[in-house]
Amino acid sequence: MSDADQLKQLKIKTGVVKRLIKEHASYQKQVVKDEEKAEKLAAEATNEDEEYVAKKAKEVAKETVIMVRDAYGRLQKAVTDLHSLISTGSFSDDSAELIEAKSQLESVPASA
Repeated sequence: MSDADQLKQLKIKTGVVKRLIKEHASYQKQVVKDEEKAEKLAAEATNEDEEYVAKKAKEVAKETVIMVRDAYGRLQKAVTDLHSLISTGSFSDDSAELIEAKSQLESVPASA
């Protein structure tokens, strides 16, 4: 693979990691919102229909938690791919692409 191809792959993989970090954070925020909404609906439920809506809101919150785990798994795979590319590639230590890649790797959350 030529140096230009390696740089292109580095940019792509860095972009993937960056996007997945944002996606993971977004799902985490959504979990909090969904759980608060489900609790509020459950507390205010006065009839069967409202209880059903509250139950469905809890299910949505659970599905969002699953999406957090899924996004984190995809993020870990992307991080592994980026690490692999960095270790096998021949990049200049002062290249902007490599600096950006390392910066993104440092900002990866420790857990789901």
